[in-house]
Amino acid sequence: MSFCSEHFPDDPAVANDSSLFRRIPPKHHVFDKNTNRWRPSSAAFEDDSDGDPMSVYLSSVLAAENRSPSTVLTNHDGYSLASITAGFAREKGQTVHPDPLPEETAHAAVCGEKGNNNKSAPRKQFALNAAWFILNEPPHAAT
Repeated sequence: MSFCSEHFPDDPAVANDSSLFRRIPPKHHVFDKNTNRWRPSSAAFEDDSDGDPMSVYLSSVLAAENRSPSTVLTNHDGYSLASITAGFAREKGQTVHPDPLPEETAHAAVCGEKGNNNKSAPRKQFALNAAWFILNEPPHAAT
């Protein structure tokens, strides 16, 4: 049994088309010259520095609580909010596991190997395919 399936098993109750929101700090905004747009860096989709799986926020829980996704940015000034779908995360070998916290009921974990920075690595694919929900002003102008 893998770490993810044991500790953060995939929950099929989270629909594939559900948005998973990820907070993006200003240092993880990059200008992609290939697409001529700002996007999150692949580093924005790494597992947490303490070894826990990548944190996200479930759109379904936010909607059920009549909350705007922007509420997950409270106390995170300057951060932006990007999303991928649960189905896309699963396609990249990840589990999607609700993991509510006392201070945030919409919290969830995306567990699985995120890979290095090659083009097929899950974290790189998340960065290339994430949709901005809230894009705060990028930290610097494109060069």
